[in-house]
Amino acid sequence: MNRTVLSVAALLLVLTGCVPSPESQSKVATNPAAAAGNAGALQAVQETGRPEVTAEKIAGDMVGRVVRVSGVTGASPATDWTFEKDEFRQVEIREKHLDEHGLTFVVFATTRNNPAAGEDHVQVSGKLRVHYEWSAGRWMLTAIENMTFAYSLGLSA
Repeated sequence: MNRTVLSVAALLLVLTGCVPSPESQSKVATNPAAAAGNAGALQAVQETGRPEVTAEKIAGDMVGRVVRVSGVTGASPATDWTFEKDEFRQVEIREKHLDEHGLTFVVFATTRNNPAAGEDHVQVSGKLRVHYEWSAGRWMLTAIENMTFAYSLGLSA
């Protein structure tokens, strides 16, 4: 009986020594570089005190940026699209990725022009890859890549 109690006590002591302390677990979770490969990497960004990059922020940061677009049908020539401040713009975040350089998002965006009399109505929509880097205490949009962002002429339904 004493031998069994001592064996169980020794086993418990060994097992409790193998469990990492809560302090060491939290250090791993809040270190963005260490967490980059983990599924919870985006949570780690929030724990560092950095603000979240939202769809609204991305839509606002696009103003003034230029993206090369082709026609939806492929028959129209490629052209440059400049995101204007006063045009309709909607952004939906589809994917987020944290890496050693910053944040990368895949978004689905829709925008359209405000045509003057006699100008065509143009709508542009599709997927874009947007890159952000942490600089000067804030997230800065550094690049926009066209994935499937294409334009169509005429009024949209």
